[in-house]
Formats: sequence, structure tokens, C-alpha cells
Amino acid sequence: MKLLELKEGDVATISRIDGGRGTVTRMAGLGLYPGKKIRIIQAAPFRGPLLIEDLLSGTRTMIGRQIASMVEIRDEQRR
Repeated sequence: MKLLELKEGDVATISRIDGGRGTVTRMAGLGLYPGKKIRIIQAAPFRGPLLIEDLLSGTRTMIGRQIASMVEIRDEQRR
């Protein structure tokens, strides 16, 4: 399942980040890597970015949909 498939309030764990070394490095720089538990806070309309929250630290990060399409997740629960 891809990160783009989640709705606002959904909680998931990142299982894999597809893409090249640059994508993986960029995501790690944002604190997003396999094993990290996240929640979708807001999905902007009209193919806008996603606001996601790290459940451990509470840090919020906005990422574009193209990068979000490269993130494989395990859906933990729906709220």
C-alpha cells in the first residue's frame, strides 16, 4: 500500500521507500525512514502536498505527492 492511499487521520508505519539514493537520503533527512510510525494530518486538495506527523516526536513535515507515491506503508489503524 502506498502513502498516497491513506486518508486524513490514518496511522501507518513506513515499510519501504522506493526510488533512488537521493530520494531515500532526502526522506531520511526529514526523519522519515522504514519503521517510522506516521499519521496523515492533512491532504491538500488538487494534488497538493501531504502534511504528515511523526507519532514519536510530534514533528510535522509536508511532502509532495510524487515523493509520497514512492513510500510503501503498512496501514496500522484508521481513525
